[in-house]
Amino acid sequence: MDGLIAFLTHLRAAFDGDLDAALIMAVIGSAALPRGRMPDDLSYAEFRRMDKRDEYYSPLNTFSIAQITGIPRETARRKLAQMARRGWIIRDERGHWHVEPTGAAELEPMTQYSLEYLNRLATLLRE
Repeated sequence: MDGLIAFLTHLRAAFDGDLDAALIMAVIGSAALPRGRMPDDLSYAEFRRMDKRDEYYSPLNTFSIAQITGIPRETARRKLAQMARRGWIIRDERGHWHVEPTGAAELEPMTQYSLEYLNRLATLLRE
């Protein structure tokens, strides 16, 4: 439980106290993950370098993000706009949201912390 509390505390700090924004960013980021098509031996580092990552992308608009998260659409829209102003995400011409390289770079420490937390949790579950 201490690990989860530490993780949420770090996440909250990275998102200036807004855990809803963190959840929205996680949903947008997860849209790039191949659903049921990811090779078992693909590492995170290899995934980040993949040239064909876009072929796995599942487009998400504001309405879809609100539905997935349970956050009211206007609240999601406001939080998406805030993250876009920070340069973390961008909305394409079709209305689909994508993580910007700036956002990925600025949030890389949180991504690493998340992976470390999940690895520690998986190790505990295996024991």
